[in-house]
Amino acid sequence: MLLSKKYRSRLFNLQVSLLFLLLVPLQAQPPGLYVNDRFLFSASGDTVILKGFNAMIVYWDIHGEANFPEIEKTGANCVRIFWKLAYPTPQPSDLDRVLNNCIQHHMIPIICLWDATGEWEKIQYCVDYWCSEAITPILQKYEKHLIVNIANEAGSTAMEDTVFRNTYASAVQQMRDAGIHTPIMIDADRWGRNADAVLDNGEYLLQQDPDHNLVFSWHLWDPQNWGVGTLAEIERIITKATEKNICFVVGEFGPCERCDNCPGTPINWEYLIEKAYQNRIGYLPWVWKWTDCHAIVDNSTGAYGSWVNPPWGESVAVSSPYSIEQTARRPSDLMGGVKLFVPGDHPVKVKPNPFSDAVEFSIPVRLPSEVVIEIYDLSDRRVALLEEKQVPPGWHTMRWSPSDSHAGIPAGIYLYRIEVKHASGVVFRTGKIVRYSH
Repeated sequence: MLLSKKYRSRLFNLQVSLLFLLLVPLQAQPPGLYVNDRFLFSASGDTVILKGFNAMIVYWDIHGEANFPEIEKTGANCVRIFWKLAYPTPQPSDLDRVLNNCIQHHMIPIICLWDATGEWEKIQYCVDYWCSEAITPILQKYEKHLIVNIANEAGSTAMEDTVFRNTYASAVQQMRDAGIHTPIMIDADRWGRNADAVLDNGEYLLQQDPDHNLVFSWHLWDPQNWGVGTLAEIERIITKATEKNICFVVGEFGPCERCDNCPGTPINWEYLIEKAYQNRIGYLPWVWKWTDCHAIVDNSTGAYGSWVNPPWGESVAVSSPYSIEQTARRPSDLMGGVKLFVPGDHPVKVKPNPFSDAVEFSIPVRLPSEVVIEIYDLSDRRVALLEEKQVPPGWHTMRWSPSDSHAGIPAGIYLYRIEVKHASGVVFRTGKIVRYSH
């Protein structure tokens, strides 16, 4: 049978698309969380936008047994854990226990050393700890769900680009040579405030990393009237971050710079979380439980709902539309014990795939749930959003027809992300679909 030139062209394009789908899963799979372009992904392929809290637990709740259950109630998907060796000198067994507890509460531990805070020359001290014979095996034990933040806010001034690059390239290489393959988080210098340090040097460091698995963190502590705290500077930094091929997060921020003059040093944190949310950038407010004006909950109890420092505590945790509770999503890898899908051969059926006119997603749910399907093109632009507020238990079908869109969606490869949300948790499923033209 002779095929028309037009048909042969369509068939060739479809074969290329199918070959792409077949080859992608064959690539080397990182042991856990991994960075691709500017996003972080779980081992199962779920996109992870880091949304959680900083927790200074090393001093009074060293294993997180009191704090983690309360933070978990916000839906946070991570906790940046304050770890300090000078005092109270936590032991390897303490590290093992705190990482395990955080994961058991369905949150990614971001373990960070505070011993080099403001002191550039102590970065190597932190690297030596992570690479030690007693600590590296613990990091490897939890590498599926772990991020290692080398050092909190090293450097009291802005370092030269060459110094920043050489120091952190060496640190990362030492950790990789030691067998640490988690994402490694690098803070900006100048007490974490110099966003351009990571934005200008991140792509270089990513290429130097044998694993290409780095996360870069900026801390907003400049008040709204100067430095990088102005609206214009926040806008510039967020925009610049989206243009870079790096994974960028806001690792710390609070309601004001100085608690001894909080009304005089306010921070544009509400603007920050709105802009970050709109650009799919993660953020971690400082701090869950403490004695000062930056605390989110009452220091005596640490309990969810005991909000302090209004409007800061309640707003950033739960009530703002850009709060942790309203925006955080946990990857399916962390949702062990939360069974929202009906057991079966495959949790989601997508057919036909490839498709021309429309594709159907058949989704089984065990409990009354909210179902959201997002469709993205390969440049990470969302092209479709399907929502069902109340889905009863059983199989539920949602249909996407690109022809219904006024945007003109061409043939090609698209990514889907299915979210099933219930009071007991959230589960994600992701995958690829191919649309071919007539």
